[in-house]
Amino acid sequence: MILFPVVMPVTERDHKLSGKDEVDHLSRIAREALRLSAERSGLMLGELLKDDKGVPCPVNGNYWSLSHKPKYVAAVISDDKVGIDIEEMRPRNESLFTRVATDKEWALEEKTWDTLSRYWTAKEAVLKVIGIGIGGLRTCRIVAVHDENHITLNYRGQFFLVEQLRHNNHIVSVLKDDNQIEWIVLDGRQTPGPR
Repeated sequence: MILFPVVMPVTERDHKLSGKDEVDHLSRIAREALRLSAERSGLMLGELLKDDKGVPCPVNGNYWSLSHKPKYVAAVISDDKVGIDIEEMRPRNESLFTRVATDKEWALEEKTWDTLSRYWTAKEAVLKVIGIGIGGLRTCRIVAVHDENHITLNYRGQFFLVEQLRHNNHIVSVLKDDNQIEWIVLDGRQTPGPR
């Protein structure tokens, strides 16, 4: 199957929102990105509901995942379980290095802020597929870094291949496994275009 993850910018005027208004607005933009992913995939979208744990419920037999940050949102739909995550690559609290990965994982790639974002988003994408939150971050392990765009993870004996995209100092991770990925990155004018 071909997956069409969509990355959309948040316009400058939208950066003035805060708190619940900001989250609601970013969620609306992410849902628009999901609509575009569904349209491109030829999959049916309907009412987006979550279960009592906050895990997205399948819609018309299709699985969906959203992620949003103040400058960008990302979304994807699939006929199989799928997860997506986006983060800005920037310095953070040093304690995150040990929270996100073990020494064995850090031995796979240089310990930098960019790598931290890369590991974090890959694990989040997998944890969304499994249906648990960031509490499972240390249980989900990076086992191979194939190149600058692909990482394999292991969660309790199950292996996952994640594809990553870097765009304007952000990194997006999506569960790839056996699927082909065709990224759709929109510019500020909301014009679709493959990346």
